[in-house]
Amino acid sequence: MQSESPAESFTLVATGMEESLSLRIREASESYHGFLLNQVHEAQEDERRRIARELHDRIGHGISVAHQQLALAEVYRVTNAARASTKMGVAQQAIQETMENLRQMTSELHPQVPLKSLEKALLGFLEAVEDDTVSVGLHVNGDEGWADARVLDEAFLVVREAARNAFNHAAPTMILMRVDIAPHELVATVQDNGRGFDPAIVRGKGGVGLSSMRERTELLGGRVTISSAPGSGCLVEVFIPLKKRHDDHDPG
Repeated sequence: MQSESPAESFTLVATGMEESLSLRIREASESYHGFLLNQVHEAQEDERRRIARELHDRIGHGISVAHQQLALAEVYRVTNAARASTKMGVAQQAIQETMENLRQMTSELHPQVPLKSLEKALLGFLEAVEDDTVSVGLHVNGDEGWADARVLDEAFLVVREAARNAFNHAAPTMILMRVDIAPHELVATVQDNGRGFDPAIVRGKGGVGLSSMRERTELLGGRVTISSAPGSGCLVEVFIPLKKRHDDHDPG
């Protein structure tokens, strides 16, 4: 039996190595391709959730306020014409703001205008949803300058959603809203004395409002806790860490 020459042996080994290397490259390529597809899918899911949050918190809110104010205007139309006119004005303003928010969302040339004052924004919200049957308290403490504009904007949307849920679903006679801003953290609470609910049941339904509150807070590195029970009202607590501002300096 004729033995293989060194050249033939080398060729066989080289061919085997080439086939093995090609197989590994194909496997690695397929694995990396799958990884990229997964990353694209996750990015798409994140964007869908972001759009859902924006539609619910910015567009849905404006439509809800306009609908509520138009309904109240109809109620007061005969008995109190002046108040009916005021409600119509609030509805028109809500529609205009919703149209502007929609334009901002659909065009990169119109970025979201930064929130100038969290306290004023919350006061504006309370004026828009005025309800004579509910006593509302609002306290904002601390320097808003300690928080970035994005944090204030997101905090406003989260607190507003918590308060709106109380107005719309809890049938309360009292709602207390409080925001405390310290150099290291923003803490907000919304408490009502309404009918309450079982948080586990509500969480299982996956409502857009509660999901939006959690997602907005978590994207800022914070958290939301909800404490409630049937017949015992509800307490929503929001904790958002604040980054040290670049213009701050350590003493000494």
